[in-house]
Amino acid sequence: MRANKRFFVLGLCALMVLSVGYATNVFAADEVTIIGTVYAEAWDENDNVIAAVIVSMGEEYVIVKNATGRELFKLNYKDVKASGVIGEDSEGNKTLTVTNYEVMP
Repeated sequence: MRANKRFFVLGLCALMVLSVGYATNVFAADEVTIIGTVYAEAWDENDNVIAAVIVSMGEEYVIVKNATGRELFKLNYKDVKASGVIGEDSEGNKTLTVTNYEVMP
């Protein structure tokens, strides 16, 4: 019984360490704010935008298709101030996971 308890405690400690490490990596990303123009890049068969980018100071960021990012798909040719986390997709393109935005005047 004592051996089972020891393995349980060790397993629980390992799980806690892994959880903290994962959370640290996920939340360690710095949020940035960029000002740029939204451009639609792809449409479905019903002419709905399914991919868009933000171009800011010569840099292009693929907008990640989360709930907030999809809202930007409706703002083709609009200037926006967008905050989020910059990443990279499997093709090496810069991405922006948008957390909030505002349309610029």
